Parts: sequence; structure tokens; C-alpha cells
Amino acid sequence: MKKLLIIMGTVLLVLGFTYAASAWIYVPDQGDTGWKSYTYTTPGGFTGTAGFVVSNVVDNYSYSELLLDNLSQGGTVNPGFESGLSGYEVLPNSSFADVYPSRTSALGIVYYPTQGDFLADLMGLSTGVNTSGFHNATGQAGTVGSILETAITLTPGTTFTFDWAFLGNDFSPWNDFALFYLKDANGAIVFSEGLSQIGSAPTVPLPSTLLLLGSGLFGLLGLGRRGKRRVG
Repeated sequence: MKKLLIIMGTVLLVLGFTYAASAWIYVPDQGDTGWKSYTYTTPGGFTGTAGFVVSNVVDNYSYSELLLDNLSQGGTVNPGFESGLSGYEVLPNSSFADVYPSRTSALGIVYYPTQGDFLADLMGLSTGVNTSGFHNATGQAGTVGSILETAITLTPGTTFTFDWAFLGNDFSPWNDFALFYLKDANGAIVFSEGLSQIGSAPTVPLPSTLLLLGSGLFGLLGLGRRGKRRVG
């Protein structure tokens, strides 16, 4: 019985670590995420820069786009993109970034602003900024794309939120990706989170699957113990 318990615990532990939930949202070839909302909560306050990246990986044929809107820091709503990219900085050599009243994806889905009349669009074109310092979920380095930054100040416990959408106009295995990051006053990246990439997510058991597996193993253990009692 002790051996079986050790085996059960080891299996569940390994599965729990191996199949940890991924931050990435995977989309199919030329697929869209739809509008999503992101929230970052600072435990101890933060003053620095929020950055957004979209990267075209490897190929020179197709590119993906990252849409942004409705930024809010500490409950104070950002002016949005009604005055273009005023208050934002497009890093030098970025491929392309601008504001639009709407954008249409490869699937023909029209995206409208979630705040005001304009949204921001970062394009991962095949020429532009070298984003080799950023990596996708498989560890593959980004090649070119666009980076947009804005200064933010958060008091302890407050949140930074924004709406985003990833328009995956590329094809696997060229895994384009987008991410959000924070840089401190010294310019060091202290936090980053993947938003989306082209490709297929690895097949992983959901937490409920692991729970069912554990319940089944314990049930088998119980049957084994009852069988021993009957024999005795």
C-alpha cells in the first residue's frame, strides 16, 4: 500500500509540474483571439514603463497584428488613442504602429475600439526592430516586429488593465507572438507575459482531469484494501 501511495503521489506531482497552465493563448493559422482583457496587479507599487510587443518570427511573407485599447492604470482611464499615439512611444526601428477606427482580420472579422473612436495596431512586419530578446513559449527567439511603450505609475494593490486582440495572419510553424512587459526606472524588464502566438498548444490534461485521475487511483486503492479484508 505504501508503494502504491508513493507511485500515485509521484504521478500526480509530475503531471502537475509538467502540465502547468500556459500563459499563451494559441490561435490557428490565420485565426483571431477576439477582444480580451488583461489585468496586472502590483503587490508593492510600480513606476516605470509598460510595453507591448508583436513579433514576426523567421518568415518574410505574412505577419500578425496586436490591437490595443482601453488602457487603465490604478483606476485612472488612459486617454486611449483618440489623439493618435500621443503619450506613447514607438521604439526606433519598429515595423509599424498606428491608430485606426477599425481593423479587419484575415477571417473577415471587423474589430472596433472598445474605448472611444480609435484603437492602436502594432504590426509584426518582416522588417523593423530586432526583438531577439523576447521569446515565444517554445523558446524560439523573435526576429522582427513592433514595440509600443507608455509610462505608468501604480500604487500598492492597484491594477493596470488593457484590452487586446491578436490577429494571427501567419501560418505554423512560424510562430508569431505578442507579449506585455514592464520595465523599471533603470530600463530592466521586471515582468513579461505572453499574450498569443500562432500554433497548436500542447495537449495537456486539465486540472479536472488530474483530479479524476487522482480519485480513480484512490478508488482502486480502496478496492484493493477491501479485497484484502475479505480474504483475511
